[in-house]
Amino acid sequence: MTARTWDINVCKLHWLIATTVTFQQFTSIWMSDPGTQYLFPFHRLVGAIAAGVLVLFWIYSHAYGQFAMLFPWGKAARREVVRDAKHLFRGRLPASGPGIGLSGFIHGLGVIALTGCALTGAIMFAMIPPGHAGPPDDPMAFTRYTLQHKFFGEVLWWYWWGHVALALLHQVTGDNVFGAIFRVKKH
Repeated sequence: MTARTWDINVCKLHWLIATTVTFQQFTSIWMSDPGTQYLFPFHRLVGAIAAGVLVLFWIYSHAYGQFAMLFPWGKAARREVVRDAKHLFRGRLPASGPGIGLSGFIHGLGVIALTGCALTGAIMFAMIPPGHAGPPDDPMAFTRYTLQHKFFGEVLWWYWWGHVALALLHQVTGDNVFGAIFRVKKH
């Protein structure tokens, strides 16, 4: 089984999103300890970069008609998702790569979770300007956004682990997904 090849621009965006989101996820764990608050400025900076890359991804997806793959709302597209899910429950992996089906739908859910993290992070970023040491003007609103940001971050953890696990499963079953998305040849 050979993975369908992704467009080179999607590959570049994937690299950037994968790198920034992975950094964000792990720094969010590490900075929960009061002794590691020095990571917060890095988390903010990389979060701003991740949000910028996400905006580019949304623009690219819209410009090149990727929404139908990521958000299969139509009847025929939903049938493809259900068909892929049935195959998965019978032990057959759905096709990887670009296309309408379970893989695209799951990617769309990840994009929604990432967008939730980016939006709440951007709001919190605006509530605490750089160099500001005191509490935000509206601590209750800040706490609300913090909890929402944490919720989307938890969803992203589920997505991240599932995404990595299924990519590895595809790879070990002979579907060169790493070569397809990272443009690396399998030897």
